[in-house]
Amino acid sequence: MDDQDTLNARTRDTRDRLIRAGLALFSRQGLDGVRTRQLVDEAGVNQSAIPYHFGGKEGVYAAVLEHVAAGIVGRLDLQPPARASAGEAAAALKSLMQDFACALLDSETSTAGSLLLAREQLRPTEKFDALYTRLFLPLHTKVADLAADIRNEARGRREQVLRAHAILGQALAFAVAREALLRRLGVPALSRQDVADIAAMIGGMAIAACA
Repeated sequence: MDDQDTLNARTRDTRDRLIRAGLALFSRQGLDGVRTRQLVDEAGVNQSAIPYHFGGKEGVYAAVLEHVAAGIVGRLDLQPPARASAGEAAAALKSLMQDFACALLDSETSTAGSLLLAREQLRPTEKFDALYTRLFLPLHTKVADLAADIRNEARGRREQVLRAHAILGQALAFAVAREALLRRLGVPALSRQDVADIAAMIGGMAIAACA
């Protein structure tokens, strides 16, 4: 490895450390609640790394949101669906919602990302527009279009937007209210089987919501 490769590797490592630290801290405390000193201490990097690599705390936050959105988008088929029969649309919607549920729940990193997304929904920052365009708009639109196909309706109606929001909310509720669920189940964390059961349930509920 030459000097440039070494420098690039160090740069990637520093950026990755700050993004991981930002995900952990911002998901718990929000953008305003986190200090730059906390970020560098959590990441184990120098104070100068934040302005050098990201321009400031807000730049780290934007990178964390992009990291979370990209991680979820990478696990979903968000290509605009061609008009489909009710049966084909139902199968596609069920699969999409199961994948979305797993993306929100199946690791500690995904859980932190889910909490960060919930924070942006409740108190949007100036970074929300990018998050909306990257993740929420294509996901919401696809769910609404598949719901329309299941119901054999023309796409783009207001009712379909509301129905899509309700369907997506079923998955988000498991992520946002995770602690209450863990206490009710009497477990410290969701098992792989728990996540699989939840995903299957959410897939079925999505279809039922289109009846």
